[in-house]
Amino acid sequence: MGLAYRLRQLWANIAAGPLSAAAGAEVAALLTPAEQDLFHRFNHADQWHSVRVLRMLREAGYNHPDLLVAALLHDVGKTRYPLSAGDRTLIVVGEKLFPARAEAWGRGAADGWRRPFVARARHPEWGAELAAAAGSRPAVVELIDRHQDRPAEIVNETDCLLTYLQWADDRN
Repeated sequence: MGLAYRLRQLWANIAAGPLSAAAGAEVAALLTPAEQDLFHRFNHADQWHSVRVLRMLREAGYNHPDLLVAALLHDVGKTRYPLSAGDRTLIVVGEKLFPARAEAWGRGAADGWRRPFVARARHPEWGAELAAAAGSRPAVVELIDRHQDRPAEIVNETDCLLTYLQWADDRN
């Protein structure tokens, strides 16, 4: 990811406002009430990120119901330890300059300055737990849990859906 992309991300985090009525209606049409409660834990920037992922998938013709729900909830684990714009910058710089250390920091306790790295590393697992507790379908839970894993090969429908989710997430 280039510097211009990261600067756009930073600006989107700082400038994000509430969802439009149309975006809110899209979310409500796809999520159960319990899943909507999870979605509304996001800050405005993360809500918009999820809606952009959803819209990109739809525009590309990907309309599998589990994929669309996962698009909206894939980052919900980040709500366990919300990340500020400074936290996100620390993650990007740390991963760029010290990739092996950043990975190790992500395996530690979520204390002090390491907390953003732990949230980055473990949010898929935490999000899957939250989605399962909210009654999300098993395929949705699996997509959330695996959304940062790159499958070596596509062996089933979930792997295929995972590649679509990653494609849209990486561009938003």
